[in-house]
Amino acid sequence: MKRAAPEGFIAALRERASWTRSKSDKKASGNLELVVLFFISAAALAWGWDQHRYGDLTAEEGIGYALGIIGGSMMLALLAYPLRKRLSALRFMGGVRQWFRVHMILGILGPVLVILHTNFSLGSLNSTVAFIAMSVVALSGLAGRFFYARIHRGLYGRKASVREYLGEVEGSKSALVVSAGDAPALIALLRDYEERRLAPAGSFTRAALRVLSSPLAQARLRREAARLLRRGERRSPARAEALRRLIEEYIDAVSRAEAFVMYERLFALWHLLHLPLFVILIFAAVAHVIAVHMY
Repeated sequence: MKRAAPEGFIAALRERASWTRSKSDKKASGNLELVVLFFISAAALAWGWDQHRYGDLTAEEGIGYALGIIGGSMMLALLAYPLRKRLSALRFMGGVRQWFRVHMILGILGPVLVILHTNFSLGSLNSTVAFIAMSVVALSGLAGRFFYARIHRGLYGRKASVREYLGEVEGSKSALVVSAGDAPALIALLRDYEERRLAPAGSFTRAALRVLSSPLAQARLRREAARLLRRGERRSPARAEALRRLIEEYIDAVSRAEAFVMYERLFALWHLLHLPLFVILIFAAVAHVIAVHMY
């Protein structure tokens, strides 16, 4: 096989670098927003704990009571996203993506305000049940965010597909074929790895076991690839280093493709659990409000 032309090698590197930067920018934008929200939440909880020590915050009146009303209203407003998502008549409310962003923000700030409202202590039975239900729903939401981010393009992006992830694998492989045109053993090693890792898993258990075994398989692949690259490293250290970067991108693309089906199934199971938990939270919260104002 002929050596790849320098122009083709450089073009392949530039194309992969541009794609990687674009992907990283999209992911970073959603993560930065979450970091800011968690920082604000931590600061609010620290302030609330300080007030708790001095007894300046109570659930029955003043700021504490207002925080409970606002936090509870935020939790109730979480219904807006699933309603907008499923009812076409609500298109006038705006896009689904924007409402998902609001859903994420309210799902973090709402529980924080309710915690401040409780003054870090549990009261009657109904308030304890409402608080536990809220905590479970909040933790469930964080788990859902984890699964969601792995089957969507960025935190607020559109849903991905297996075909798209396989397309990323093909793109990485094409860049490697151009760049390592004189290294057929390396290309054969990577293709064998891809065939084994991306073969249909069949059951969810097999897919999960494959994902769990991925770090070991990747380590073996890196060792074999490093052994093959050492042969040409003396002739062109810069070329060998560039190939290592492309191999890492290729491994990452294969890893996302093999994990996609598992996370998609986990997200579907999460949906079946999250909605009933949220319904329980609504009933518990309503019962708490009624009990507080009646007694």
